[in-house]
Amino acid sequence: MFVSVIIPTYNRKLCLFQAVDSVLAQTVPVEEIIVVDDGSTDGTFEAVCARYGALVKAIRQDNSGASAARNRGLREARGEWIALLDSDDVWLPMKIERQLEALARFGGKSGLCFTDNIFIGDPNMTRSVFEATGFVGGGGIGILEEPAKYILTKTEPFYTSSCLIRHSLIRESGGFDKSLIIREDTDLFFRICFRTKLCYVAEKLVQIDRTPSREVGLCNLYATRDDQKHDSLVNLYSKWLAMPEVAGTGYEQPVRELLRLAYYNSAEDKLRQLRIGPALSAISRLRDIESGYASIAGTFFLRKIQKLRRHIGD
Repeated sequence: MFVSVIIPTYNRKLCLFQAVDSVLAQTVPVEEIIVVDDGSTDGTFEAVCARYGALVKAIRQDNSGASAARNRGLREARGEWIALLDSDDVWLPMKIERQLEALARFGGKSGLCFTDNIFIGDPNMTRSVFEATGFVGGGGIGILEEPAKYILTKTEPFYTSSCLIRHSLIRESGGFDKSLIIREDTDLFFRICFRTKLCYVAEKLVQIDRTPSREVGLCNLYATRDDQKHDSLVNLYSKWLAMPEVAGTGYEQPVRELLRLAYYNSAEDKLRQLRIGPALSAISRLRDIESGYASIAGTFFLRKIQKLRRHIGD
């Protein structure tokens, strides 16, 4: 299996070295490592070239965001399989080996394999991803049933840096959506869920950096305003509703509920900022999914009470 590793990065020169070194330390070597420097200003591109030479294919582009950087890497990649790694995360040495074993066991039935992960840098995050999301798949290796339902309940046990994906599946699914500033990886996984079975390795084989002071991530560069975040989520869920795999199925109502919540969160943030015009515009869009303005007002009131109760409880 020809494996290409894609690592997008922005101003993370030092931790990027740890990520690349963890790929080079795999017990089963990968065939290709691609680092996409998304407009760094800290000399990342030059440092990668000087440190790794021909071991790493370094690409430099203007700052365009995480999705654009990953898509650029996908266009350059020659591998049948794509392993994604964020530049502040680290693989344990057996990561690729164990995933290849899992894929081989299922004989081509699975086009995406993921592993458990642990968080580092934050002493409050002591549970692994599988533990934190309540994923109980059994030990060892297995197949994830109905992966889309985990995404819709926001309990998906797969993180980008743990995924090994068949290249053709990413192409057929359209790659990463550059219009999204958040959940762009979740969006891709959701679309892939309907094209293949997902398998897993129930071992903690990836370290996810959650240091509070870590450098700003690529997606965060595009999420400096709440409007962008909320608009991105509205576009995401609207797109999912238009998918033939969702429309008229058991997935439709959960997606509609996510869209509804995105509208309410958008309107509340605008009201909090006393931006009355944009808030009224957001509220008007709720009329398409609520029974009337009285119902909308009642929901706003209940949400406020719930937030006050949580605040008092804290």
